[in-house]
Amino acid sequence: MPSIKLICTDIDGTLIRPDHTISPRTKRAIQDAHSRGIIIALISGRIGKSLVKIQKELGITGPLGTLNGSLVLDEKGRPILEHPLHHEEIHQILDWVEHTDLNAFVYTNTDWYASKEGYWTEHELKVTGFKGIVRSFHENEGKLGADEQPFKVLCMHEDPEYLSRMEQRLVERMGPRFTILRSGPIYLEIFHRGVDKGDAVRALATHYSLPREAVMAVGDYYNDVAMLKAAGCSVAMGNAPDDIKAMVDTVTAPNTEDGLALAIEAVL
Repeated sequence: MPSIKLICTDIDGTLIRPDHTISPRTKRAIQDAHSRGIIIALISGRIGKSLVKIQKELGITGPLGTLNGSLVLDEKGRPILEHPLHHEEIHQILDWVEHTDLNAFVYTNTDWYASKEGYWTEHELKVTGFKGIVRSFHENEGKLGADEQPFKVLCMHEDPEYLSRMEQRLVERMGPRFTILRSGPIYLEIFHRGVDKGDAVRALATHYSLPREAVMAVGDYYNDVAMLKAAGCSVAMGNAPDDIKAMVDTVTAPNTEDGLALAIEAVL
């Protein structure tokens, strides 16, 4: 096993358990790695302030791959890589979503926007730990701060089969213009064409002058595939789909059984 200098970990389904908590053993493993000088990068579809909150809970600092690699930040919050969406692209996506039963949120580098209060805004509050802005992006885009830019649209539906059908239609209609990925059974994410978590891994490795062999990535779902492929050491969680388990170097235990901790402990 080569010496690992950078650990890139997914959040939901990997670091965080189904009850939205982090196990004590996983916290200890991350803190131990951090204390030994290993860079811990949180790579997620979440926005930066949600990941900073998790860093504080873990008691670490480090870079962040936010919004599925659309915006990568160094340990001081400065952009390393950024691929925002144009406002007209956001309009195209939202106009298409209006003709479906999907719920859509727009994520910028600082906030998330929902057109109405309801189940999904409460769900996102529970997951991310902070409340978004309940006002449509159309209404709010003229009020964005000078440094605020949109980076992704998150579409949600409680029926995974319906979401799959809408994903297929969306790919057929807009696939050449956007990256469209499932980040969970009820989540569909849309962002800049060609951007994925693999970009975050490569940008961080370049930023810290590390070879691919010094990078470990851990994930559990389809939006993690590019990240896993970009790392020299790839680890799938035990709760990952079988086809993801088949493509990695190592399969660890599920996130309910300290799988991330076990993966980190193995390289310390």
